[in-house]
Amino acid sequence: MSTDVEQYSFVFQPCEKGIQIVKSIKENLKSKIGWFHSCHSLAHITICEYHADLETLSKIKKQVAEVLKYEGSQYVYFDTYNAFRNGAFYIAPALKSKQFLKKKMEAITKINISTLLSKCDEPHLTVGRDLNPEKLAVAVESFKAIDLDFFCSSIFLRKYNPAREQYDIIEEFKFGNFPKPPVEEGQLTFNF
Repeated sequence: MSTDVEQYSFVFQPCEKGIQIVKSIKENLKSKIGWFHSCHSLAHITICEYHADLETLSKIKKQVAEVLKYEGSQYVYFDTYNAFRNGAFYIAPALKSKQFLKKKMEAITKINISTLLSKCDEPHLTVGRDLNPEKLAVAVESFKAIDLDFFCSSIFLRKYNPAREQYDIIEEFKFGNFPKPPVEEGQLTFNF
């Protein structure tokens, strides 16, 4: 068994256009308030983070591939800015997109990842994290309207890179778009 334990995460990631839109928003905010947590991170929606050695990672990847075989793709829309009490400023999905993303997130986090560090229950595209009240007020005041969408057809596996203090994408898992097989139901028999 491998003893090299690394930190990984599963995320949704927008298309290149969406990534550039979020990057532009982050740069705009940085010009107003200075450096902040996640100002250099690539746009993503976190599903979960965990530790794993290579053997555990291989098992997790197989389970994820199996689960995603029966997941469908669709466009997701983000239409409002919002903030969490912990100082995170983010872009929120529209209701139907939120429901779609949550369903996928639940499918992944139901997998037995024994070294789960955290899971996200609220899909969102983070603009900035750990903003103090003054910086958060500037963000809320500066950004009012957003219209962002992308075709969500996969999730990405990322590995933490301590040298960059960022995650690097190492693999993409496409949704299979296959219909779920019918659940086998036994026939009732009566002994008359």
